[in-house]
Amino acid sequence: MAAGRGKRVFVDANIWISWGYQFSKAEATTLVGLVEHELVRVVVTDLTVIEVAKRFRDIDFEKLEPLTKADIRGLAKQLLGVDIPVVDREELRTSLFNGHLDAVRLRLRNRFNVEVRSIDTVKPSQVLTHYTNGTGLFGPAGKKNQFPDAFIFSAIAGDLSERNPLIVLSQDGDFANACEKTAHIHRVTSMAGLLKELAIEPEGAAMIALVVAAPNQFELALTDMLQDYGVEATDVEDAEIEVLDVQRVSDLQLTGLYRISEEDSKYIGFGTCSVEASITFTHPDWDTATWDSEDRVPIPHRSIDGEMDADIDNIKFSFLVDITNGVVRSVSNCEARGPRGITTQLLSHWDY
Repeated sequence: MAAGRGKRVFVDANIWISWGYQFSKAEATTLVGLVEHELVRVVVTDLTVIEVAKRFRDIDFEKLEPLTKADIRGLAKQLLGVDIPVVDREELRTSLFNGHLDAVRLRLRNRFNVEVRSIDTVKPSQVLTHYTNGTGLFGPAGKKNQFPDAFIFSAIAGDLSERNPLIVLSQDGDFANACEKTAHIHRVTSMAGLLKELAIEPEGAAMIALVVAAPNQFELALTDMLQDYGVEATDVEDAEIEVLDVQRVSDLQLTGLYRISEEDSKYIGFGTCSVEASITFTHPDWDTATWDSEDRVPIPHRSIDGEMDADIDNIKFSFLVDITNGVVRSVSNCEARGPRGITTQLLSHWDY
């Protein structure tokens, strides 16, 4: 990519993390298209990369940490006849971090052609001045533990000008005040906001109607999304739900549709829908639980499990859609959006 082409966009760590290990969600794929068409140039800092790798490390370490405990290894030997090798806790943390750091660096370079800014270029005195004066990341809405973000912000904002502005893609509210107070920088919180900032026009009603008329194309992609994202029960405490497949998509509504690739007829869409899905569930049997008067909590003694069809309503999501010659060919890369989880009810469907 030639220098100077495309608007500079800083993508914050929280965005990269939300796109998963492979950065394969719809919004990440859209960003790849914007880079390939030289509409944007992606900027990160070395500390941003470290934060992403650290979060991925923490997710994996939480799953594997039990293997570092002697009692778990003993139980595995006693009950399963399995010899688990001794795993050093700190060595595991270090190994996981280094693996994720290498993988994140590789994907950012190969897929997004990122420019990596070093926080070593930022003078500590510059950040301390903001801390002393309560400016930048240490403004009224900022917290006193914002030093990492303060170094990141100074690294990406060091060369701003009218001819060299910057768009910040971040859902971190701590960046809001600093961006508002700094010239030639604008913060957006979503891919839709970024597309608007880039003056990429949304498709009209006719194209949206074409997609809405093909709800069956969403079934497989929504199944993958729900299996990955998870569904919670609102009416039964401590229930675990696994989605088997989406059988029907209804109430499909699009809030935006944008072309991201002229050659491949790829679009990114944003919308809501409801689905009927086959699920399995298990949860404590609260009806037969006994009351612990000391801890003042019910104690269940057995669990209930089963399989059923459930209605899952008001799903907010983004997706990629391939439209060729006026026909919706495929829908992929569905990604749940919004701060609220995806929920359903069990009691309204199941006779206990």
